[in-house]
Amino acid sequence: MPTITLNLKEFNKMAGREFTMKELEDNLPMLGTAWEGSTEGEFSVEVFPNRPDMLSLEGLARAFSSFMNIKKGLRNYKAENSNYSIKVDPKLKEIRPYIVSCVIKNVNFTDELISSIMQLQEKLHMTHCRKRKKAAIGIYDFDKIAFPLKYTLKSGDTKFIPLGGKKEMDLEEVLRETQKGKEYGFLLKNLKEFPVLMDSNGKILSLIPILNSDDTKITEKTKNILVEVTGTNEKTALEVLNIVITSFADHGSSLYSVKIEHNKRTIMTPDLNPKKIEVSLNYINKLLGLNLLKRDVENLLESMGYKLLQKRSDKTFNVLIPCYRTDIMHPIDIVEDVAIAYRYNNFKPEKPDISTIGGESPLESFSRIARELIIGFGFQEVVTFMLTNVEKLFKKMGLKKVAVAEIRNPKTQEFCVVRNSLISSIMEVLSHNTINEYPQKIFELGDVILLDPKNDLGAKTVRKLCIASCHRNAGFSEIKGTFESILQNLGLTSYNISEVSRPYFIKGRAAEIDINGEILGVFGEIHPQILNNWNIEMPVSLGEIDFTELLSILKKQNKN
Repeated sequence: MPTITLNLKEFNKMAGREFTMKELEDNLPMLGTAWEGSTEGEFSVEVFPNRPDMLSLEGLARAFSSFMNIKKGLRNYKAENSNYSIKVDPKLKEIRPYIVSCVIKNVNFTDELISSIMQLQEKLHMTHCRKRKKAAIGIYDFDKIAFPLKYTLKSGDTKFIPLGGKKEMDLEEVLRETQKGKEYGFLLKNLKEFPVLMDSNGKILSLIPILNSDDTKITEKTKNILVEVTGTNEKTALEVLNIVITSFADHGSSLYSVKIEHNKRTIMTPDLNPKKIEVSLNYINKLLGLNLLKRDVENLLESMGYKLLQKRSDKTFNVLIPCYRTDIMHPIDIVEDVAIAYRYNNFKPEKPDISTIGGESPLESFSRIARELIIGFGFQEVVTFMLTNVEKLFKKMGLKKVAVAEIRNPKTQEFCVVRNSLISSIMEVLSHNTINEYPQKIFELGDVILLDPKNDLGAKTVRKLCIASCHRNAGFSEIKGTFESILQNLGLTSYNISEVSRPYFIKGRAAEIDINGEILGVFGEIHPQILNNWNIEMPVSLGEIDFTELLSILKKQNKN
């Protein structure tokens, strides 16, 4: 989780009250952060990933000011209309199609503000923006830019002076020779033309999402700025933009909208309107075990920066969510903030009215032993989401879609079905690590949901083990030997191995493990087309077994 370091004097100024280090140490963790210590005049806190709006001095002070009842309620922000516009080239559709933007005027840049914004930009890039893959932030001196702007593609020999440089470099040189190019160049891998932002005079403002132009850099003399966020996900880009620009607005700067012109649609950004969500008073009290009245809930939510609208009924009301809160997706998130405002130390603990003996389940005990064993074989454990999507689970694996558990009203198409196998999850991990050193040997021991084809409502949770080896010489023999060694060390003494055909394995280089006719798992060498689907350039040998069934077999074996 990201850690930020803040100046106490500046924090108190933004929060609206003089706090001592002791007061901050006692109260900031109650808001959902971890206190990491303090030095003379500075303190550090670890911010949970669900609150990217608190990754800056301004954002954390804003949340803490509400929490401590200094400035409660909804913070309203407004962007004035303007004639500024950015035209998006349709050719960017398959590369990095989205851009959102805002012009900010009357900025009073100090060393402290520059440091705060740089820290915010860095932490957002590493967390919410997924190392710039999902979104990336660019900040420019507005007065050095001629509108309208164009977000387009340019050939590799296009030149500009990169930030911190003294001479012109072409785009390919920027990727090869600059620090940011080496760090994030993988995002533009295998492209013949590269995404750039340029003004109406043809001046290159940045190679997106790598590096800005030195000509438009921010200094203490800068008074007006342009902020843009590009990405592969428009929702994320809009969220990141709001977090950044509200930090400036909290210093008294003025915001101006920018028109984004796509091929078939036009949008105005930013969108600073608060979102709305319906919450039931009974729902809150039932989950928290409290007996709060509506006015109690209203007071608690105002301490978290919300506003209650006119109630829909005596026990149901709408809550306005501030534009910078990216984590509120469901009424349960509102309930969590009510609990935080109520303060967890005010909840009275109760002993559960049950009589039982606690202990580790056999499956968890067996899983722990297996993890230690597989790590001893030189594999590194990964943990991935149970939720995925049809493209990753089936299309990229060359499989026909079968019945799987689906989310009825998914908030995003990225996570809309529950996986029935770990293989695509492992392949996705390898696809995200193509810039890291090889060999890469990973495994996951996790749960999947399998539907009962004989019962529309029947489903069961099954634990599976998937291991993969990715390097130049990865092949069938390696994965076969590894799997057999693992099974034998776990105590399986008798099983059969026979050739099998799977769309994602190379024909003749795949096998299944069965015991008395029951298939326990499969392993083999991944087909080149599947590797291409995941943009993996190294061979991969991989295997998956039903770990729950393995435990059941071993229990029967030991009884006999």
